[in-house]
Amino acid sequence: MFSRLRRRARPIVEVLRAEHAVECAQLHADFFAHPWGVNEFEALITSAAVYGAVGVDPSQGDVGGFILVRRAADEAEILTIAVDKSLQKQGLGQELLEHQRDVLRRIGVRRLFLEVDEENRAARRLYEKLAFAQVGIRPDYYRSSQRKPSNALILACDL
Repeated sequence: MFSRLRRRARPIVEVLRAEHAVECAQLHADFFAHPWGVNEFEALITSAAVYGAVGVDPSQGDVGGFILVRRAADEAEILTIAVDKSLQKQGLGQELLEHQRDVLRRIGVRRLFLEVDEENRAARRLYEKLAFAQVGIRPDYYRSSQRKPSNALILACDL
């Protein structure tokens, strides 16, 4: 993983491919109480309705972050996004989101949705910066054995 590199180069954002599934699953496990496995990532990445981007180290090819988005007609939903802890607050999450928004615009998507844990203040600040607004809420959606349930905020932005 990216955090194991001694010297890090600035990640390059490119199209997510099935060969990234193992590292995506590992990174996803660092952030989510119910992480997706390699097979789930491979199935999503190869699905015709799913689009993704990955931030990779240009010299090593290590995954530093990724985003997966599913399209349905002229709308899309961010399924998941994660950035290695060692790269957070350096702009990679924003680059991944902006890259995917550009891709989605080009293929005719007009509105993008996502769900975020209301306790995830850093992610909420990023989404607000990128013009996402709250359109709904899922009470007690996020559950883990380490803390009490928290709400999922449903956010959307027009593309």
